[in-house]
Amino acid sequence: MSASPAEHAPPYVQLGDRDNVVVLSRHVEPGDSFEGPDGMVWTMSAHLDAGNKLAAVPIAQGERIIKVGVPIGTAIHPIESGEHVHSHNLRSDHIPIDGGETAMGGARAFD
Repeated sequence: MSASPAEHAPPYVQLGDRDNVVVLSRHVEPGDSFEGPDGMVWTMSAHLDAGNKLAAVPIAQGERIIKVGVPIGTAIHPIESGEHVHSHNLRSDHIPIDGGETAMGGARAFD
């Protein structure tokens, strides 16, 4: 019996054409290997759950992280293709909110 196409599909999706990260669509285990969108074989070094981000291409320190076509943060050091992208190598670029106002300047509905 031959393997189904789903068994050979990579465990990630790229959500936007300009994205430099992919999002895992299922969990991966240490030692799991699969081809990344850059054509390189990626071998996972840790367990990661669905929803985690991986660098789709090498990302330079200071470069914006793009997910769904939107910048979500900045790389705080170089990130290799296939490497987990998270708070250990990403600084969020979200606007801090304090003083009871939203990022758009209005009062929060629950106050």
